[in-house]
Amino acid sequence: MSDAVSDTVADEGTSRPKPALRGTPTRPNALPYVSFNQLRSFHAVAVAGSITAAASLLHVSQPTVTIQLRQLEAHYGVELVRRTPRGIRLSELGESLFTITKQLFALEGEAVELLNSAGCTLRGELRVGGVAPYFVMRLLSAFNKAHPSVTMTLLLDNSATIIRKLVDQEIDVGIVGQTALDSRLHALPYSRQDVVLFCRDDHPWAGRQGVELAELADEALVLREIGSTSRLMLERALQEHGIVPRVTLEVCREGVREAVVAGFGLGITTDVEYVPDRRTRMLRILDADVFTEAFAVCLRDRRAVSVTRAFMTTAEEFFERSRQ
Repeated sequence: MSDAVSDTVADEGTSRPKPALRGTPTRPNALPYVSFNQLRSFHAVAVAGSITAAASLLHVSQPTVTIQLRQLEAHYGVELVRRTPRGIRLSELGESLFTITKQLFALEGEAVELLNSAGCTLRGELRVGGVAPYFVMRLLSAFNKAHPSVTMTLLLDNSATIIRKLVDQEIDVGIVGQTALDSRLHALPYSRQDVVLFCRDDHPWAGRQGVELAELADEALVLREIGSTSRLMLERALQEHGIVPRVTLEVCREGVREAVVAGFGLGITTDVEYVPDRRTRMLRILDADVFTEAFAVCLRDRRAVSVTRAFMTTAEEFFERSRQ
């Protein structure tokens, strides 16, 4: 049988009752019926943005997607997508239905994961985001030892980016240093670390243990990019002391040390992330309590997903051992 035919047989089998026609009342206490395959085709089109891309996503032919989409619209007498010269766009009703199908197929994914993890071995894929290797690698190692059959991928970026990707469901869990966490997230506190400065080994302050914030008023600073929690906390402390920083360069975490060595000014990091280097010297902040905190985070409404739940459980156990 061609995959371009109606899904009346392929959907739930030949023995299911036919759907009620539009406007025909269903029997009392009967479950509502809608073709899951038709909904899946609609959802794929909404996600992929075209019939061709949707067919590729579903591994079916383009006519299959087209027929199922038209059947869904015809059955309910509605318009879900609009075909324009620039491609397919969702109608207002289509946008509303897409909101529902996103939840529906997310739950389907959870059901599949639940069934896959019903045995003794947890399987699947876990997409992790982290702010720095220091905070992430030891936890990932503990998780890998507990669940060796789970495949992991790791994205390293600043806290703001990791949280955004988590909310957009581009990753599943994260280790972040954000102090004002998104209310949509479930968070487990991990650790606290001091924000510190560091200078080149020939800087006049190279022999000192630390500096006071007022001394930074005329000093050139190399700051992390916007979205970095360590930068945010230092800027707050400087603002509270009425100090406007003289920033000579903004650069990602990996570039701060080389920028300091190149002579751009003092760098910023945390005491646990500072890597001893003969070319630099660490300076603590003596007159202010400037610190960041690390959290393990996931979406609240995704906590029940098996691999996410297992990661957060591992994180909680790991953090407790670290505190002890």
